[in-house]
Amino acid sequence: MIITLPILIALFGVYLDYKACRRIINSDVNNYIKCLIVSVVALSYLLIVLVPVMISLFMNGANSAFVMKAAMVMLTTYLTLSVPRLLFNILWLPTRRKVWLRVALAASGLLFATFIYSAFVTRTDYEVRNVELCYDNLPVEFDGYRVAFFSDMHIGTMVNAAKEIGDIVAVIDKQGVDAVLFGGDIINIDHSEITPSLLAELSDFKAPDGVYMVFGNHDTGAYVKSSTEGFRMANMHSLEAKMSSAGWTVLRDTTVYIKRGKGVIAMTGIDYTENLLEYKHSMDAVKGVDLGHIYNNVNDSIFNITVSHLPQLWHLFCDSGYSDLTLSGHIHAMQMKFGSFSPARFMYKEWSGLYENANGKLYINDGIGCVGYMARFGARPEITVIELRRKK
Repeated sequence: MIITLPILIALFGVYLDYKACRRIINSDVNNYIKCLIVSVVALSYLLIVLVPVMISLFMNGANSAFVMKAAMVMLTTYLTLSVPRLLFNILWLPTRRKVWLRVALAASGLLFATFIYSAFVTRTDYEVRNVELCYDNLPVEFDGYRVAFFSDMHIGTMVNAAKEIGDIVAVIDKQGVDAVLFGGDIINIDHSEITPSLLAELSDFKAPDGVYMVFGNHDTGAYVKSSTEGFRMANMHSLEAKMSSAGWTVLRDTTVYIKRGKGVIAMTGIDYTENLLEYKHSMDAVKGVDLGHIYNNVNDSIFNITVSHLPQLWHLFCDSGYSDLTLSGHIHAMQMKFGSFSPARFMYKEWSGLYENANGKLYINDGIGCVGYMARFGARPEITVIELRRKK
C-alpha cells in the first residue's frame, strides 16, 4: 500500500498534466507562456527519471554521498514543481470558469511557497523542546539533571554542513545541560562525509559529563551499493575512530556511569548490529533480539537511560526491566508534521514525542537533518532538553 499509493497518485498526475497541456496548447494563451508551462512540466518529469538513474549507475565508493545528495536535490525540485501543479490541475481542469482559475492559481501558489519555505527556512529552524520527566527511583543527587538529546543529522545531505553544525552547537551551548546525547544517523552514506573540517566543528560539542552517541542504520554503510558485512564493519570502525577523536563517546552495546556524590545513573547505548539491518525501514516492533549481553553487568537497581536509534526496541527494553528512559530518533516524523498530525502516525505506533507505560518512558526526537527530500514541512529540526526530576 505504501508503494502503490504514490504510484497511483503519480499516474493520476501524469493524466492531469496531459489534459492540462492539451487545454493550454489549444488556448489563445501567449506562445511564450505556453512554452514556459510545457517546459516546466517536461523538466519535472526529466528530474524524476534522473533520480533512480543516478542512484543505480553511480552510487558506489567515494562519490556515493555526492550522488545521493544530488538525487535528493532533484527529488525535492520535482516535488516542488509537481505537487502544486497537481493541486492546480485538480481545481482548474473540471471547469472553465475564470473564478476557479483564480482559486487554482492562489491555492497552488500558496502550496509552492510552502515548499520553498520548508526547504530554505524550516529545514534549519531549530526548535528546542523542554521536557520534564519525574521518577520515583531517580537518585536525589540527580534531581534537576539535564541532558540535550538530538538525532539524525545526516551530515552528507546538509546544504552547508559546517554552518549548520555550528548553529546546532550554538543552540545546545545555550541550554547549559549536563550531558549531550545523540541518537544515531550522523552520516547518510559512509564515514567519508565527515571531513577534517567538519570533524573540527563536531569537536565543539561540549558538556560537563560528556557527549555520547549511538549508531543508526545510515551509520553502518548499508546504503552503499554492493555493501558487504566486512565493508559495514570497517565503515563503523572508521566512524567510531573519527567521533572519538572529536571527543564523543560511542556507545556500542555498552554502558557508562555518571556519579553525583553517592548517586549513580547509567547510560546504555544500543549498537546498530547486523541483526537490526532488516528492521531499518520496519514499522513493526523488533523481535528476537537478545538484550541480555548488553545489560548483563548493569545493576537493575540503578536508574537507566538507554539510547537506541530504533524506537521499535522500546518495549523490549522497558518490559524487560532494563530502561527507565529510552531516547530514540529514526522516524523524523517523516519530515512532515502539522501540530499532532503526521503521516507517520498511520505507520508507526510510536513516532514522535513522549510515550509512557507502567515500566518506563520513551521519547522520540524528530531529528535534525533530512533524508529522502531536503525539506521539513512543519516538522522543525528538534533539540530536546530533558530535565529529570525526583518525585516528591
